[in-house]
Amino acid sequence: MLTCFQGLMLDPVYWTVLAVSSIAAAVALWTLKFQKFQAKVYYALTFVGMIWTLMMVGAEAATTPYQCQMRQAQLAWLGHGLVPVAWSFFIFDYVGPSNRARGRLSLLALIAIPLGAFGLAATNDWHHLVYTAETAIPPDGDQITFLHGPGYFLILAVLYCFVMATLVWLGRAFSRAKRAAWPLLTMLLAITLTPLAANAAYAFFGFTVLGLDPTSFMFTLGILAFSWLLVTNKTMDMPSVGQSTLFDTMSEPLILLDARRHIVRSNAAAKRSGLLSEPEFATDLIAGIEAQINDADAPHIACNERLYEPRVHPIENPLAPAGPGIGWSVTFVDVTEQIATTTALEQALKEADEANRAKDEFISVVSHELRTPLTSLKGGLALALSGKLGEVKGPLRSSLDIAHRNGVRLSRLVDNILLVQKLEVQALSLEWLPVDLPALLKESIEENRMYAHERGVRLDIGELGQPAVILGDAFAIRQVVDNLVSNAVKFSNVGATVEGTLTTNNGRVRISITDKGRGIPEGMEERVFGRFGQLDDDGQKSTQGSGLGLHISRQLARQMAGDLFYESEVGVGSTFHVEFGLGAASNPTPQGDEDTLQQTA
Repeated sequence: MLTCFQGLMLDPVYWTVLAVSSIAAAVALWTLKFQKFQAKVYYALTFVGMIWTLMMVGAEAATTPYQCQMRQAQLAWLGHGLVPVAWSFFIFDYVGPSNRARGRLSLLALIAIPLGAFGLAATNDWHHLVYTAETAIPPDGDQITFLHGPGYFLILAVLYCFVMATLVWLGRAFSRAKRAAWPLLTMLLAITLTPLAANAAYAFFGFTVLGLDPTSFMFTLGILAFSWLLVTNKTMDMPSVGQSTLFDTMSEPLILLDARRHIVRSNAAAKRSGLLSEPEFATDLIAGIEAQINDADAPHIACNERLYEPRVHPIENPLAPAGPGIGWSVTFVDVTEQIATTTALEQALKEADEANRAKDEFISVVSHELRTPLTSLKGGLALALSGKLGEVKGPLRSSLDIAHRNGVRLSRLVDNILLVQKLEVQALSLEWLPVDLPALLKESIEENRMYAHERGVRLDIGELGQPAVILGDAFAIRQVVDNLVSNAVKFSNVGATVEGTLTTNNGRVRISITDKGRGIPEGMEERVFGRFGQLDDDGQKSTQGSGLGLHISRQLARQMAGDLFYESEVGVGSTFHVEFGLGAASNPTPQGDEDTLQQTA
């Protein structure tokens, strides 16, 4: 065996083959390390088979004994069988979708076909199917003249099946690929066809290169060219293709300018928009943008009935980031709908504000206009009922009583509406004086006993705790407490008890009014404290009233740096708490018209 390798290092043909193989190995390693593409495993196996074939063919050419040449030729079949199979699977996955189901089949083919070809060639001395018995070194030569048998052509037929499948796959790729990918596919087609033609010329016509089978040399040149194409061509480079696709499919017009402010690229949206045909952009797009914005006094550019907001970003020089840039990217964001929506919203808000102002003015005028006749009406009815104008008896008195009660209710509703308006615009002036809360609670309970008695409800004073004095408006606080007490009485069943308590904790004082009524369902706070809000009871209003009492009470409490809230359980009852800070510092009160606070209902 050693005699077969003697003299190899002195043979120029072997040195040539070794150089080509080394270059191929270096290119393969570099490509595999630094390039990202589909089917790299098959690509690497193609290089392995190609380099193995080159080495064996070169060794065959550099040796002289018949047995040595035959041994190298037989070993070369490992590469002959691997290259077309690996290349075909590389093409299948590189230009088409990857097929995981093909994995086992490809592995079987990659192992079985090279080993089968080598096994048939290695046992040629027994059957002479690959090379006939006439294969020998001619008397006037030093290289074997191979005479091919049927086994040789059988191996070629199997390998040509993979080559043909590769050509069919490339043909399908041509039919579906964009024109930008055609140069790459043409290169792949040439790499596949060139060794095929060289092998056919060698097998059928005896064509050689340096006296050797030209197939591996031609395939090597093709693979090296393809490797260079992988480095320079971006057709299959995902980042490059993705960036290009993103650039062209953006909905906003996008334009790239070089350092001389010339347009070097624009996407499809920019071409459709008509911006490139704007006369102001003819010589200097950035200057045209600045001029239009300055003239319009708005960051918008109008074109074809659309409004665009230009966003200019300089592109820095990667070799000198701190120096002048190499160009600009200009994105035109279509803001037509946004501006239209904003304009419509502003108009709607303006109209709503005007309508709200008109409503408030209407309510204020009507309420003020109702006050004077209502006062006269109540006064006249009260005077008639007093008997000073004569005795009133029977049905007439009953009718006058009803009219008087309704007049009082209507007058109270008008006062409450006016009070709500003043609270919402903070136009109500409140006094800021010391208020004794325990005494205030006692007074409220005592003065509401008659009202509670009429409804069959008992009023009690519970725990009052230590003395508690706060700064606030005594009349406003009394109105809040009276409203809570009257509400608790209205929502209590006959025979129930309403209790008022006062507690202090952490510098805060709290008055709590507890009833044993039906309770308030969860999630009803907005309705309880809302304007004109009342709770339904089996589809019927529980009590009569304007629904403004609790709303006014909470606003009054909060205007005096306090708060009003409740705790409730359906079927058990409710507790309303009004809370203030003990000894709160003086707080500036809103200035406005003075108004008398009326008891709310």
